[in-house]
Amino acid sequence: MLEASERRAEEALLNWSIFKVSPEVYIEYLARLDVPAHSNEHLKRTISSSSASMWATLRVKLP
Repeated sequence: MLEASERRAEEALLNWSIFKVSPEVYIEYLARLDVPAHSNEHLKRTISSSSASMWATLRVKLP
């Protein structure tokens, strides 16, 4: 049981990505996240198309 817990913890940690950057780079990154997204007409058309709406209604059962 302990081994299984340890294995799960290792798997969880392997799914993380850690980037070490300077404080200045981190501040710039946060500033870019705060900038509002621009309007993208192509993306709007794609999302409103019938094939895209099919994905919104698709239900998949996970094990």
